[in-house]
Amino acid sequence: MRQTHYFHKAMVWLAAVSLAAMAFLAVWAHPAYAEGGLEMNTQYPGVSVKPGDSLSIPIELENKSGSGMNTNVSITAMPEGWEGYLQGGSYEVNQVYVKPGEEGASLTLHLTVPDELKEGSYTVGLQAAAENGLTDSLDIRFQVNEQNAGKGSFTSEYPQQEGAAGTNFSFSTTLINNGLKPQSYSLSSNAPAGWTVSFTPSGDSTKVAAIDVESGASQGITVAVNPPENVEAGEYKISCSAVSAEETLNMELTVTVTGTYGITLSTPDGRLSFDAYANQASDVTLQVANTGNVDLENISLNSTAPSGWTVTYDLEENMISSLPAGSTTEVIAHVKPSSDAITGDYVTSFSVSSKETSGSADFRVSVKTRTVWGVVAVALILCVGGGLGYVFKKYGRR
Repeated sequence: MRQTHYFHKAMVWLAAVSLAAMAFLAVWAHPAYAEGGLEMNTQYPGVSVKPGDSLSIPIELENKSGSGMNTNVSITAMPEGWEGYLQGGSYEVNQVYVKPGEEGASLTLHLTVPDELKEGSYTVGLQAAAENGLTDSLDIRFQVNEQNAGKGSFTSEYPQQEGAAGTNFSFSTTLINNGLKPQSYSLSSNAPAGWTVSFTPSGDSTKVAAIDVESGASQGITVAVNPPENVEAGEYKISCSAVSAEETLNMELTVTVTGTYGITLSTPDGRLSFDAYANQASDVTLQVANTGNVDLENISLNSTAPSGWTVTYDLEENMISSLPAGSTTEVIAHVKPSSDAITGDYVTSFSVSSKETSGSADFRVSVKTRTVWGVVAVALILCVGGGLGYVFKKYGRR
């Protein structure tokens, strides 16, 4: 009986040892996989996009199984109209070797978003499947909302300019279409009367009244602003608009016209010459014009004439009290050559001046003198005529 008992205990011990050895061999022959042995992930699982965007999103594969594995990779879900592929290194790939541990494998997901896109959420699905049966999947969501598919803009980096009258102003502007589809914009302006405004696409020379802009794109436009002649100094606002079927974009430009001063002196017919007689006043009409864009005040008239001549004006103190911008006025000058002036041409200069500007003109004065022989000839003619009249009267026909 005792021998039987020992034999039974020996058999139990032998069985236990055998089971332990089998378990050890099983573990040694088949290494255990950690939970989630293959993982596919990205740092950017949610992205906001605009129509027409081209995206490159990094994808990481992690292998926690303890041994390297060949893994099939694929795009399992793609929104309609979208295009994409997976890149490894410099190749488009559908399988990649994933090293164990932290090194893993890196891929890049390339996507092209269509030009027309409705607001909402879109999903791209990816899958990784190893040859040993381990798999994982990844969903990346793309959001199109009002912020990145909303109202466009019509702006200028420098919307304020300054210049003298006669300056033609040019503004560089940018029209941006943030909508979900291409838009055609009508271009218009609201400028003061007499001003002209035109629109020219950047890099072109053709003036346009409308322009097409793709979704998510921008278009440079040169806005030319030309004020009228003799425009008054001051600040002027020019409103510009770009109007499509979807939106109205407004932009305000500011032009500051600085004061310009100018004055000229001439005659109504432009002639700068006249006749005069010694010791006798001759009248000449002078025309004074304010060619600037600012009113002039206290304009004085002066002259430089030959010695012994006198020049006066039909003005009090030889002064024009005020002359509005762009207007003209006439002044009568009385020119009296000296009594001993002989026949010939002389130069007399007239000038006008204000605090801000001045002008002048030289006139040629032709002096003509009445000689004594001329007077005598006239007297003889009168005497002869009188004598003949007397003879006819006294001895008339008999």
